[in-house]
Amino acid sequence: MTTILVVDDSKFFLSVLTSKLRAAGFQVIGAASIAETRQILATRRDEIFMALLDLFLPDGPEGEVVDVAISHGIPSVVFTGNYSEDTRDRVLSKRVIDYVVKDDPSSLDYLASLVHRLDHNRTIRAMVVDDATTSRKYMVDLLSLYQFQVVEATNGEQALQRLADTDNIRLVITDYHMPVMDGFQLIKAIRRTWRRDQVAVIGVSSSGSSTLSAKFIKSGANDFLNKPFLREEFFCRIAMNIDLLEQVDQLKAAATTDFLTGIPNRRAFFERAQPLVAAALRGQAEVSLGLIDLDHFKSINDTHGHEAGDSALVAVAKMLQTECRQTDLVARFGGEEFCVLAFNLAAEKRASYFERLRSRISEMQLDFGGKPVRLSASIGVASDPSEGLDGLIAEADHQLYRAKQEGRNRVCWEK
Repeated sequence: MTTILVVDDSKFFLSVLTSKLRAAGFQVIGAASIAETRQILATRRDEIFMALLDLFLPDGPEGEVVDVAISHGIPSVVFTGNYSEDTRDRVLSKRVIDYVVKDDPSSLDYLASLVHRLDHNRTIRAMVVDDATTSRKYMVDLLSLYQFQVVEATNGEQALQRLADTDNIRLVITDYHMPVMDGFQLIKAIRRTWRRDQVAVIGVSSSGSSTLSAKFIKSGANDFLNKPFLREEFFCRIAMNIDLLEQVDQLKAAATTDFLTGIPNRRAFFERAQPLVAAALRGQAEVSLGLIDLDHFKSINDTHGHEAGDSALVAVAKMLQTECRQTDLVARFGGEEFCVLAFNLAAEKRASYFERLRSRISEMQLDFGGKPVRLSASIGVASDPSEGLDGLIAEADHQLYRAKQEGRNRVCWEK
């Protein structure tokens, strides 16, 4: 669990902010003075991810707590009830992430969302593309302060190579004027491979042209910033674009994940299986598709209730994920039916592979309200990709019907 240090001499504000952060899944260490802060950092520094610091404390009326935190390498956000341009400029001249005024309840929401954003940034790679060393290093430093993993490139061609070689680059910040390949050319090249909802691109330039922003966005950029920019604007734009990417990711996951079991649903299966079957049609791979239907599943719902039925489906899904290989696709097709696409499984191993899945299901022992319940499944398997994915599913469904007709709890193959 990520630990946040909160320093504030107001017991009320400290309590409210602590509750909000804990509700968001964070662990909180509280302090009310610089003395307490020093003591905590001396003994628990390694636990702390970042700090939220009240600027004015009884034993540090000039914001000395900021220097204490920074001297220990703690990423810090300053919050205060008193705002002035001079204070803001003085605080932001130090290596702090943000300066927040606690003037209404929305500031608490902002602090909580900021902590969540920074915590999650640690899993994200960002790339800065700029041939000017000073400008590039400045943006790299800001992104590092915001906890991103940062990659650098000095021109468009190098940036494309970095994108191809490095996993999980979700954000690219690129200058316009660069040798070899300028910002417009780079963005167009990126968009030939990565969509706007896969990699966010922000253009930056000091040219000051009023039409440059539109040109960047028409070329495929998600956003644009004029140089020089305020640190707060830079961070807000970065956070906004990453938030949008993650919202799209969440929508995609909701659309392609079975809500009950957490495994891919029928739609996701079709999207992922199509290219694998296409490879099999070209003779570049082998595929076997198995439709798995739990036997007498309605009786579980009728006898033990729908919660028991749901638990059984979840248990079977987990078993399939464990037993199937990482190269295989496992999905819930609906109701009590699952589908497994075994990719590049040797012909002589197919029978034992699906028979093992059937056996594992029949060995499962579930307990509902103290009453043991045994499961079994019928499986229909098809391996001829000549009619495409729809043909494989149709044949597997036919074989599944055979398995049911022949007594259930068995695997049937196409002839």
